[in-house]
Amino acid sequence: MTNRREFLKSASFMTLGALAASKLSAADGMKGVDGITAATAQAPMAGSNLGFQAYSLGGELLNDPANALKKMKSYGYDQVELAFYGFDDKAGHGQFTSWGGGGKPTSAADFKKMADDAGIKIISSHMTPTLDRGAKYDKSTETKILDFWKKIIPDHKMFGVEYIVQPSLPQINNLEDAQAVADIFNKVGALLRENGIKFGYHNHSNEFNKVVPGGEAATPYYQRGFRRPGDTSPEPKTIEEVFIEGTEAQNVLFELDCYWTVMGQQDPVVWINKYKDRIQLLHIKDFIVIGASGAMNFENIFSNFYANGHRNWFVEIEDINSGKQLERAEASAKWLKSRGFVK
Repeated sequence: MTNRREFLKSASFMTLGALAASKLSAADGMKGVDGITAATAQAPMAGSNLGFQAYSLGGELLNDPANALKKMKSYGYDQVELAFYGFDDKAGHGQFTSWGGGGKPTSAADFKKMADDAGIKIISSHMTPTLDRGAKYDKSTETKILDFWKKIIPDHKMFGVEYIVQPSLPQINNLEDAQAVADIFNKVGALLRENGIKFGYHNHSNEFNKVVPGGEAATPYYQRGFRRPGDTSPEPKTIEEVFIEGTEAQNVLFELDCYWTVMGQQDPVVWINKYKDRIQLLHIKDFIVIGASGAMNFENIFSNFYANGHRNWFVEIEDINSGKQLERAEASAKWLKSRGFVK
């Protein structure tokens, strides 16, 4: 069995060329926040496809959204994919709650105005229905799930989003569970499509676990223990494959998180090309600052994604309690622009 360290060394996207490029950029003066600086940065570009996932900024966004959005615009970001939105049943509208629970929430309408004032377009949003602990996607929860999506549609029409993407994996223990999720995703997608919004799903690493029928637990794809001697049944599919192949293209698209795909021991480029019509959005992520590690072959990722006719992607930065999120977002934008990945 190949372990993760060995896989990362050998995979097509973890290349010597990428590492060499990282060293060359450092030699050219691209040092600074986590290894990247502004030495070769371009001026902010109006109307570019440089987008960011709002989760990346954490409290630096939520505690002062108007200022944070203006700073992101000054770095060259023109698009945002929302996070932190929640529907307030008492108020009858959505809001963004300040970091740590203190302070005054920002209403959906006020956030929209702040984004407009900053010149940043809201084109996507991450949303996940809340179910009771242990509940699955099935006939018993379908109505509650669909009611959740119906409730958040008006605010998202007001935002002007093109996409709403679910970023969380429902509870799945076997193939039947995955197929039930895909069935409900189809219904969610049809509902949103009727309202002029495209529905998508965003992966982490567990979606690359393989599932088998009959109640057996989801199994990481590199483990083969469940295949008994003499078993000639078809190779099990990953959860991600079940979702893609079990949903209709008109109802469900996919946002590939390239970093989490690597953590699932998969090559993002293979998936981008295998499902070129279904994977229409990307999350661009590195260990922290985009481009700083030299480990992700973004050249291959972007060239194949663009060749498939797609345009929209979002920078996502983890470690959101660092207090360095804005400067890391700035460094990431500078690196991406210097490499010509921003269109």
